[in-house]
Amino acid sequence: GIKVNSRLVITEVLTELGVPEDKFAATCVLVDKLEKVPLDAIQDDLTELGLERDVVEKLLEVLTNNSLESLSSVLGAESNAVKQLTELFDLCEAYGIQ
Repeated sequence: GIKVNSRLVITEVLTELGVPEDKFAATCVLVDKLEKVPLDAIQDDLTELGLERDVVEKLLEVLTNNSLESLSSVLGAESNAVKQLTELFDLCEAYGIQ
């Protein structure tokens, strides 16, 4: 399989969840650590950053889920990020990449 890291996805998710723009950069730095640092530590750091606990939980739920359907349920089918990922996955499938 392939791994996709999209700033557009992260930006749209943060916007949808109401994360203030002044916290975007710091939040992105923490999100980038998801595979390297225990999830509990990331949750604590995001909360210390000033994000509400329910926002932190939803953010991590969406970003740790490998499903395009999950992302679409948060951002909607008309999301540019969802459209780009759908196109990417369609191209991968057309070229036999699973």
